[in-house]
Amino acid sequence: METTELETLMKDYKNLEKQSHIVIDDVLNKINQETSELLEAYQNNDTDEMNGEACDVIINVLSVAVDLWIDIECFDKQTNTREINPLSLAIEQGLWNQKIQSLRWRYSRENITLQEAQNITMSLIMNVLDYTEFNLSEVIQKNTHKFRSRQWRYTNDIDLKDSIWEYKDFPKKGINFKDISPILDSPDLLRYTCMELAKHCSNSDVIVWLDSRGFLFWPMVAQYLWKPFVMARKAGKIPWETTRRAYGLEYGKDILEMQNDSIKPGEKVSIIDDLLATWGTVGAAIDLIEGYGGEVNNISFVISLDENELIDMDSRKQLFKYPVNSVVSYTS
Repeated sequence: METTELETLMKDYKNLEKQSHIVIDDVLNKINQETSELLEAYQNNDTDEMNGEACDVIINVLSVAVDLWIDIECFDKQTNTREINPLSLAIEQGLWNQKIQSLRWRYSRENITLQEAQNITMSLIMNVLDYTEFNLSEVIQKNTHKFRSRQWRYTNDIDLKDSIWEYKDFPKKGINFKDISPILDSPDLLRYTCMELAKHCSNSDVIVWLDSRGFLFWPMVAQYLWKPFVMARKAGKIPWETTRRAYGLEYGKDILEMQNDSIKPGEKVSIIDDLLATWGTVGAAIDLIEGYGGEVNNISFVISLDENELIDMDSRKQLFKYPVNSVVSYTS
């Protein structure tokens, strides 16, 4: 199989995995579980189970490799016959777990170089291929099909509008407040929301979060993207030298500020917030970022309100200057 074929298959597979909202830490945990099940199947001489578990181990190792920018070399399965007794099986499982933990250290940027991680990845895949009838290309194709099914399930089963409560005339008359508490109450919906926010930010150097409900999604998106994050906060919350911008809300006025060394000239910046209404908060953030010399190349919201529900929409016309997306849109 050509290396370019493998790279294309892995790219497609990884995109499907991201759309299914699976994070790297989950994958590392699954590898530990699957290696134990693979070795148990081998001990029981269960060929079908060995094939399935080996494929699961390999595809998860490859998923980690893609996220860590580890090059995947092209190779064919080497056919080896060998006798493994229970003692050697236990030793091998221990060695595999050690390799997996080394990948985890690489993930947390400790104690291992990129070259070491690449060697560990290739060694583990070569070991696991001895336990299955499939070659590497077949393993990837088999799992891609499985993840296409998972992608369909996610895109058809989740509708966040069903989990957003509405309160009329809050915090003042004429405002229909959108409450995201049910999303925060559900681990599945929270993960879905964070992955939807994250997938538009991969081409940015820095992610800016807006005070205050935008902070609720910060930790999970930060874990997924592994990029620098910067806070834009209300006045008086940030120490050292800051720059301020005043802005209007649906129900008042406020001030947003950022620390002066937070954005470097030329950096591409994503902005994440919970709600797009009048554009006031995010407009102030854009002014601050561009004042530092940054370039806003993405703006992501959990919710985008319908323009017809708002009184003053002139400020929102600035929307069309920037790439804007939302997980839930009420715009007609």
